[in-house]
Amino acid sequence: MAPDSAIIIRDIQIRGNIMTKEHVILREMSLKIGDTLTQQAKDLDRNNIYNLLLFNKVDISDSVYQNQATIIVTVSERWYFIPFPVLGMKYRDISKLYYGAGIMHQNFGGRNEKLFGLFYFGYDQLFMVNYQNPKITDNGDIFAGTSVTLQKLHNLSSNSEEYMNSNLFLRGTVGKRFGMYQTLSSTVGYELWQVSDPQLNTTSSSSGRDAFLTMSLSYRFDTRNNYEYTTDGTLVFLSLAKNGFGESEVNIATANYDVRKFFGFNGGSAFGLRTAGSFAWGGVIPSYRHVFFGYDERIRGYFYKKIEAEDKISANFELRLPILLPRYLEIDWLGVPEFQKLRYGVYFGIFADVGKAWSRSQVLSEQPWYSGYGAGLQFLLPYGFTIRTEVALNNVGNTDYIIDFDTSF
Repeated sequence: MAPDSAIIIRDIQIRGNIMTKEHVILREMSLKIGDTLTQQAKDLDRNNIYNLLLFNKVDISDSVYQNQATIIVTVSERWYFIPFPVLGMKYRDISKLYYGAGIMHQNFGGRNEKLFGLFYFGYDQLFMVNYQNPKITDNGDIFAGTSVTLQKLHNLSSNSEEYMNSNLFLRGTVGKRFGMYQTLSSTVGYELWQVSDPQLNTTSSSSGRDAFLTMSLSYRFDTRNNYEYTTDGTLVFLSLAKNGFGESEVNIATANYDVRKFFGFNGGSAFGLRTAGSFAWGGVIPSYRHVFFGYDERIRGYFYKKIEAEDKISANFELRLPILLPRYLEIDWLGVPEFQKLRYGVYFGIFADVGKAWSRSQVLSEQPWYSGYGAGLQFLLPYGFTIRTEVALNNVGNTDYIIDFDTSF
């Protein structure tokens, strides 16, 4: 076979895509007809196609004749239309159950469009519909999405007695993708917050009802090799938002950032760093705009502690060492194609987390840093699921035993 630099791509063939349109796959490829073929570009394109989260497995091979190559992309599609039950406990309290059902289509029309619906009842109630279209025009890279949410939820805040939030959220997003890895988007919306007890002073309005417009601008740069479990690449996410434009007593601005960098080495190992922050300013910050550690974002070592404030900052460090490199369980005899090729692996992780949260009424230097470090096993399962079993020791000597169902970052 001739060296890479002498091989020119004359054709690209897509195989295995039962539902997915070819243009969805070709859009993620840096290799084009007439380009020079390199192994590095093949590996990059394989990761880009896998990051669509539409396929269990992606292979890219080539057939070369007289220094001209045919690229063959072979995909194994996932199960796109997924109904699922909803069952949860608020604050991990068995007396606070909520239950319901949802349905999602991850590849509506074979065009990578996302359609998601969910409802549940019980301790909390929610109804939500969300639609995302990654490419609304034939000749451009414009994407759009919309969502409607109705909910009646108990408060997260630990600084007041328990109360109910009744909410309506309407949002619409439009954005543009620049090249393979950058996007810029804007979201406009309307929010309604109404609390069950106005005397708790948890809204900007003394009536206990806040209704206001929102607008945000977001930038994303993402070169991670695998969104589900990253071992190389960079993520930069920045956003600015404004809540309230004079139509209500709400007058808040927020800024958020999330920066992650992974250094891959030794054929599958990785060292990852992350820093993230959320900052608010303007008028009174109502409790529903507070930020938390202890819910979606946690500090290992203080994994079960609820920390509430108006602003926060955090950093994470993690060394990921493969015990069983990601591979595939091939079940070709199974009659369901979406479960014939299943990806799995096992990693050992060593980590350290640190974070601080504060409000404007507090002296920043007097607020404590919360930190912890530890290690554990990370199980990579089919369809992008990850289970982590970890032990963490915090800066005052207490120990957390953790089971969690996602990557740490």
